[in-house]
Amino acid sequence: MSVMDKDVQDMYSLLVIDDELEITKSIFRQFRKKYKVFSATSAKEGMAIMENEHIQVVLSDQRMPEMTGIDFFGIIKDKYPDALKLLITGYTDIEAVIGAINEGQIFRYITKPWHPDELDSILKEAFEKYELITNNRKLLRSLKDTNLLLEEKVKFRTAELESMNIKLTELNKEKNSYIGMVAHDLRNPIGTALAFSDILLNEYDELSKEEHLEYLGYINSTCSFSMNLIHDFLDISKIEAGIFDLNLTKQKYVSFVHNNVKLNELQAKKKNQTILISSNIHDIQFSFDKNKIEQVLNNLLSNAVKYSYHNTKIVIDISLSDNNVVTRIIDEGQGIPDHEHTNLFMPFQTTSVKPTSDEKSTGLGLAIVRKIIEAHKGTITLASEVGKGSVFTFKIPL
Repeated sequence: MSVMDKDVQDMYSLLVIDDELEITKSIFRQFRKKYKVFSATSAKEGMAIMENEHIQVVLSDQRMPEMTGIDFFGIIKDKYPDALKLLITGYTDIEAVIGAINEGQIFRYITKPWHPDELDSILKEAFEKYELITNNRKLLRSLKDTNLLLEEKVKFRTAELESMNIKLTELNKEKNSYIGMVAHDLRNPIGTALAFSDILLNEYDELSKEEHLEYLGYINSTCSFSMNLIHDFLDISKIEAGIFDLNLTKQKYVSFVHNNVKLNELQAKKKNQTILISSNIHDIQFSFDKNKIEQVLNNLLSNAVKYSYHNTKIVIDISLSDNNVVTRIIDEGQGIPDHEHTNLFMPFQTTSVKPTSDEKSTGLGLAIVRKIIEAHKGTITLASEVGKGSVFTFKIPL
């Protein structure tokens, strides 16, 4: 192999194979400044060079002791398909050379003796051809990679759209379910209010004062239920739509709970129930949304009152655990069967347990409670035993 100057390291590589040393030296001298020129005196030596160097053009003599140039090109054809193969030959081998050209084994041939300018032109054409072949191959590879990338993107986007369509279908079903349930739940109380108002309008003079008050009480009760249902529905709709802002302010929590209990004591007294507060901590201050947590307590306390028997007690236990304020609402009610726990915090889910004084329930309260607690980065859980009561526990991190 020839010794190359440093400034030709990045040039194209030319391998010359000829058993006549003077020919290889002549070609080296002519092209050493244009290409990296490697030389070999046998096919075996040429193969060794190709295995260690990146050769773009091979110029080989046809008649060599070990094998012909065409045979050598046949051996390297599959292993080095991009290398351009040029053959040095005499006139006696023209037929074999033409056959090799037709079979695609060689690019061009050069007959002895050749003119230096002719050889220069042929080598230039060979390297240009090599450049064209390799650039086309790179372009095809790039196009293939781009197509694969586009296919992957299309697959990803298609899967994403399918997933979004499934979610939209589910949301639409959920929306229709909400509307249907609210319409169903509103129809009955509004129908009842209309019926009693019709009686009052048409039979006012025939009714006693007690009946007037009784019917007005029915109308007031059903209207209150309808209003609560509408409020609950608007709350859950806002939450599901992501319209849920917290107004966090520092509050004394135990005092806040005491004030909230007063709002629920009236309903509890009607059933001769007692609401007690148990706390082993000082009146700790931390940030929470006062109105939203009031909603949580009202929902949980009103449920405890609603589903508990007369003459029972409801305990609110407040404690600290792992940097969380823990609030437990403990009742002595009917308890909730285990298999009904899973969906209890979902919208419009009710249990087989009935209120003890025919109170009404929208099935939205606990869904709203869960969303509020989760918005505070907290959790809510239920422990219940049929016949013994229920414990709703919610935790809010400090």
